[in-house]
Amino acid sequence: MTTEQTLESLLEALRHRTPGIRHLLVLSKDGLKMSFTSGLTVDQADHLSAISAGVQSLSLSASAEFGDAIGSGQAMVEFRGGLLLIVPAGEGAHLAVIAEEDADVGVVAHNMNGLVEQVGGFLTAAPRRTEPAT
Repeated sequence: MTTEQTLESLLEALRHRTPGIRHLLVLSKDGLKMSFTSGLTVDQADHLSAISAGVQSLSLSASAEFGDAIGSGQAMVEFRGGLLLIVPAGEGAHLAVIAEEDADVGVVAHNMNGLVEQVGGFLTAAPRRTEPAT
């Protein structure tokens, strides 16, 4: 079993044991999907990755301008029909969850953080290197 398969199975297990979670996704800090649950299509996973990276970027900007500039721990967006929760998940990675609008946010966040603690090594995304221009 590869690391990606292991991570996918851990995401699926979290989805099945946490009431209200519809989708989970691990993304790199710069918005690239790393792993996601089976309920998402590849296009949806790409879209959710981009949205989640944008939300985290806004959270960091808010922290720099109005907070202690240490950065964002968690972010949540509430929308009609659901919730988006994002937590840091290792160096350069985030864990994003789409949950039902009536999900217990405390339970969802607690279980997300538990997964991050359990598998933090899997959830590390090295920064992308840019190739020199030719």
